[in-house]
This record gives sequence, structure tokens and C-alpha cells, in this order.
Amino acid sequence: MDDDFDDYLINFHVYLQESNRTPSLTDKAEIVDRQEMLSEIMEAAREYYDHVNAYDYQQFRKELLERGIRFTPVHYSATKAKWTKLFAQSVSKEERKRVHVEQHQWHLFSFELLDALIEDAARKAFDCCPKDTVYLFFQRRKEAYLVENAHLLKAEDLDHRFLPDPDIYLFSAEGKWTYIHTHEPNCGPYFYKCA
Repeated sequence: MDDDFDDYLINFHVYLQESNRTPSLTDKAEIVDRQEMLSEIMEAAREYYDHVNAYDYQQFRKELLERGIRFTPVHYSATKAKWTKLFAQSVSKEERKRVHVEQHQWHLFSFELLDALIEDAARKAFDCCPKDTVYLFFQRRKEAYLVENAHLLKAEDLDHRFLPDPDIYLFSAEGKWTYIHTHEPNCGPYFYKCA
């Protein structure tokens, strides 16, 4: 698998290198030909990389199911609204707007409007907290789930690069805590427990 990713990076490197050489050409037809060929190379590499990621994600889901974790689809908008009501209500609408919570709810924590554990402390808190049933939703993927046997889910499970949306929100069914894994390597993860 690493060799496949290396091949993708080599193709990308070739694409960049050749793209930089193309403007020095004076033959317009050759420029067009090279750009079309480079686009085909990148499209094939992207398609391959997407295929590999999709396969890895399916294998990961299969592993979670075999572990005994169950995912039942639930209404996305209602789940996201429930999260907002539980965890963002104490922050004024003006403050939420100022930090663009409508784009990423985790801005409540990255802008320190709510006091949360971060990084390894957040991971440890998530791994240790009681969690039989939780809700999970993605930021952009418009999917939400009721997760049963969630005590079998660990913070490291959410670190996989092939997840379809790296912004993942989990919260206890009782609304006592939330754990958020973000797409930003230097933001989060966050664990917030209601007072």
C-alpha cells in the first residue's frame, strides 16, 4: 500500500515538474498536448488513490463491525441540531457567528469559547469515559449514526487518513460529553464534558 501512495506522489511530482517546464515552450500545440497528458496522468492517479482510500475505509468499517460496534443511520440534521443545543447553547449567537461555528462547530473549542481537553488528554478522556451508546456525525458528509457498543471504539480509530470526512463529532446519548476529531493536525482532538 505504501508503494502505491509513493507512486501517486511520484506522479504528482512529475506533474508539477512538467507543469513548470511547459510555460517555457513556444509551440502552443505542444503545450496543449502536454497539459492534456499531464491531466490524464493526475486524473488516473487521483482515481486510483480514491479507490484505495475507499477500499481501506470499507475494510476499517468491517473491522469495527467485527469488533461488535453497531452503526444505525439516524437523521443528520436532527443529530447535528441536538449537538448544537447541548454544547453550543451557552455561547452567544454573536460569538458563534464571529468564530464561524456554522462552518465548523469545533471552533467553539479552538477559539476557546468552551474549555475542553485537547490532544492526548482528550484522547485519554474519550477512551476512559463510559460510552455504551453515542451519536456520531460528520461535518461535511451529511451522515449521522447511533453507535452501539461504543465502549469498543477508541480515539485512535478516528485517526485513519482514509475516513471519508476527518471532522467527526461524537457525543453521549445523555449529552454529558462530546469528542471531536478535526481535519486540522494542530487543532484537537477535543473532549468537552458538560458541567
